[in-house]
Amino acid sequence: MGIRVGIDTGGTFTDLVAVDESSGEWYIAKVPSTPARPVEALAAILEQAQFDPADVSFIVLGTTIGINAVLTRTGARVLYLTTKGFEDVPHIQRINRKNHYDFVWRKPTPLVRRQDSLGVDERLDSEGQVLRPLQPDQVRELLPERGDEDVAVAICFLFSYLNPSSELAARDAIAALDSDLPVSLSHEIAPIWREYERGTAAILDAYLKPTLDRYVAGVGEAFREQGFESSWSLLKSNGGHAVSSEARERPAHVLLSGVAGGAIGGAYFARAHDAERGIVLDMGGTSCDVCLIVEGTPLFSSEFEIEFGLPVAVPTVSTNTIGAGGGSIGWIDPGGFLQVGPQSAGAEPGPACYGKGGSDPTLTDANLVLGRLNPDYFLGGALKLDPEASRAALGRLVEGLGGDEVAVASSMIRIANENMANAVRIVTVEEGVDPRDHALIAMGGAGPTHAAEIAEAIGMDRVIVPLHPGLTSAFGALAADVRVDEVKSIALKSTTVAPEALQDLFRDIEETAAANFRAQGSPDAEPALARTIAMRYEGQNYEQEIPVPGGEITGEVLAGILERYHELHNEFYGYRLDGLPVELVRLTVTATAAEGSEMPPLSLDVRGQTATSEPPGARTADVYFGDDFHSTPVVSRAESVGGGPRSGPLIVESMDTTVVVPPGWTVESDATGILELRREHAGDTSGTSAGAAVAGS
Repeated sequence: MGIRVGIDTGGTFTDLVAVDESSGEWYIAKVPSTPARPVEALAAILEQAQFDPADVSFIVLGTTIGINAVLTRTGARVLYLTTKGFEDVPHIQRINRKNHYDFVWRKPTPLVRRQDSLGVDERLDSEGQVLRPLQPDQVRELLPERGDEDVAVAICFLFSYLNPSSELAARDAIAALDSDLPVSLSHEIAPIWREYERGTAAILDAYLKPTLDRYVAGVGEAFREQGFESSWSLLKSNGGHAVSSEARERPAHVLLSGVAGGAIGGAYFARAHDAERGIVLDMGGTSCDVCLIVEGTPLFSSEFEIEFGLPVAVPTVSTNTIGAGGGSIGWIDPGGFLQVGPQSAGAEPGPACYGKGGSDPTLTDANLVLGRLNPDYFLGGALKLDPEASRAALGRLVEGLGGDEVAVASSMIRIANENMANAVRIVTVEEGVDPRDHALIAMGGAGPTHAAEIAEAIGMDRVIVPLHPGLTSAFGALAADVRVDEVKSIALKSTTVAPEALQDLFRDIEETAAANFRAQGSPDAEPALARTIAMRYEGQNYEQEIPVPGGEITGEVLAGILERYHELHNEFYGYRLDGLPVELVRLTVTATAAEGSEMPPLSLDVRGQTATSEPPGARTADVYFGDDFHSTPVVSRAESVGGGPRSGPLIVESMDTTVVVPPGWTVESDATGILELRREHAGDTSGTSAGAAVAGS
């Protein structure tokens, strides 16, 4: 027993949440991120945490280092080795288009250059039998001389998911020539049957390997310098965590590390406040992540798209991310219309009000001018905000739009809220889910500030604000258990498959999943295993995941699984084809902890809090709602515990966030400090349009 630590390194802030498992004492800390030097923020937050490094037993770290490298295209040069004749697959991509009638749209640029897509004269057949064996000398001849740039190799041969011998032989040939050259094998990263998806996953993995390798080495060194000798892990995209050495070997699996923490933390508080159906809205300084919670658990996906047409076939928490955060910049498009984001001021230089050299108007500046933020208590008083700098930044938009700074700030808020409402609709309405039946879980430093207005725009009437919402992603990293997803592609049909054969296939995958689970630091643990089969009707292109009950797969069990597929297809498409054979294309086994980790209940009373001043007492402030300023009570979050419901307008302040309760809403705290906002007129589903023009523009 010791102190367990969760850390989230976001684009704007780096957060820490820790718990002493012996005493139940909690620690939190928050510092600005250092995007160009991410390890520096880690060292700073560990110094601020105020606990003895010798008492730390485990650290879980969520990071955006991978996704940032992809979005900014700062990864390694990738050499892509594939079966001769298939070199163009990453560049041809799919035949679908993002916008059917957009004649200027171009496919996304792959993470590998065409001249670096190299064909190897080897071949397996569709059964995995060797037709032409790989010649190691040919592989070595294809590799160019390495210069000073980062270089990594991705290998994806035809049908290697059935027989990896050619990929393994190519890896050995490369190691004999240059043992330091990073190599990613498609059958290890994404053992699936689709060639393009498997190839892009291997390319991404290679693209990130040198960057993540340096990052892991730097983090390990930073921990040692601070006196931490405990083991540590990285949060994976699937919501589990993996020891740093495994993450170093498979960086594609930690691509969405930073996003997963928010989903896990949001689901935890949804369950804690009896909201089995929820929608996580995690709005930080740079982006906003939206995730659907079903039966207290985040939805998961077997694929994530970096951008349209660039899939990554690795298990992930299913999220929708848009460029909307406190640092999102307001700007005027060529048509003269106000836009907000996706560009962000980030942590360096940050919003204009930070006084660090930023001059662009951001959502934080807009909220400050509208009276929603306390300039003397941002980050608990650790960062003083400059309202005049915000007005000056907004004034530059006034020159192009007319009106005044308040009108521009109000319009920026409405536009950003509608953008985030649309992100919620994508994960709900477009999937046949009614968001009005769900609670909005408002997280991130900026989420509770905007949540009630976003909920109202969608017709939702319930918002839950967790404890320390600005640090919920770090809490999610702390709360995450080990999770291992093992996948195997198959080619079976419902008309011929034998239940016994299916049982044998699952047994092999379960053994692998359990062994890999134990390798993540739990050698004696017996994991809980969950099974699914990906199915489709014969001739279809895409499949649906169907849960498989535990125990023996009998003929009756298999019939029940197939019936569930017919029902699910009918739910999605409005029809079923009972007479058509069903193809079984992929088996998945997920290994998780048999019992969730027991943690003491999180409290508002914590140590290590980032604060240079005491929380302000009750006061009033002029806050802009609708079309005018209103005299609005402002209270600290601690004061609201057990005080009964209060009607808006109201502002609730805490170190890591500001909760805005607009007119027409009420707020009440439970005994632990979790806030619940309720719309007083729940039947009114009308929302404010984001298209409202700035007065005078």
